[in-house]
Amino acid sequence: MELIAVDSDKCTRCGLCARVCPYVVLKMDQDKGPLAEGNFCISCGHCVAVCPAGAIDNINAPAAKQTPDDYPALGAAQAAHFLRSRRSVRWFKDQPVQERDLLTLLDMARFAPTASNSQGVTFMVVENPGTLKAISAAVIDWGRSAVEDDLPISTIMSGLIDRYNAGTDSITFNAPALIAAITEADMHVNFPRRPRENSIFCLMYAHLFAPALGLGSCWLGVLEACAFSGCLPLLKILDLPENMAFGGALAVGYPQYKHKNMPDREPLRIIRR
Repeated sequence: MELIAVDSDKCTRCGLCARVCPYVVLKMDQDKGPLAEGNFCISCGHCVAVCPAGAIDNINAPAAKQTPDDYPALGAAQAAHFLRSRRSVRWFKDQPVQERDLLTLLDMARFAPTASNSQGVTFMVVENPGTLKAISAAVIDWGRSAVEDDLPISTIMSGLIDRYNAGTDSITFNAPALIAAITEADMHVNFPRRPRENSIFCLMYAHLFAPALGLGSCWLGVLEACAFSGCLPLLKILDLPENMAFGGALAVGYPQYKHKNMPDREPLRIIRR
C-alpha cells in the first residue's frame, strides 16, 4: 500500500503537507499533488494534520486516528499557573491509586514528544507494598556500599540512610505506586541517550498531568542512580522483561497535604550570542 493517499478532488495543491514534513518524505507535484519520494517517514502525522482540505491520508498516521484540535488554547496566565504550580509530592495518603486514574495518567504520558517520534516507552507499575519496601531496602543497601567506598553520591546517601534507619523512607516515599519507564535495550544503538530522554519526556508528562487527577508524584532520582549503576539486587526485584532497559521512575499517589503557595526559584539567567 502507498504511504499516502490523496483525494485529488479535495487537494488544492497548497503544498503545506510537503512543507511541514520533517524529513522531506513528501514532494509537491503541481499536477499530481503531494507524492511520497523518501523512505524515512517517522509517523508524526503532520502532513495529515496540517491539510486544510482534509485531502491527505498517511498509512503510518491515519486520519481516522487523529483527534480534531479545536480546544481553546490556554492563555498565558493559565499556562504559567499550570507550570508554576507543579511540585514534587513526597507525602502520600495511605490509599491505593484507583485503576481509572492510573490508566488515564499513563494514557496521557504516551503522548509525550520523543526523538524522531520513536516512542517505544513501556510503563511498569509497581503497587505491591512488599515489592516497594524491597526496592527501597535494595537502594539503601547500595547506598551503604557507596558510603563505604566514598563515592560522589555518598553525601546524599548518608542522610537518606539515617532517615531510613529512623523509620522514614526517602527512596520511594511510602508511595502506593511506582511508575518506571522502560525501553528496548537495543533501541537507537547509534543514539544511546535517546531511550533515557524518551523516558524522561513521558514521565514528565505524567508528572505534569497527575494533579489534574488529584494525584501527586516525585522523581526517584536516587533509585534511578542505583538502577543505572547496574545494581543487581534492585534489577532483580524490578525483573525487567528480556531485552528491556530501565529509563526512569516516579512515585505516584494521592497527596497527603495541600500546598497554598507556589515557591519562587532563582532569578532568570540568560546568555545571548
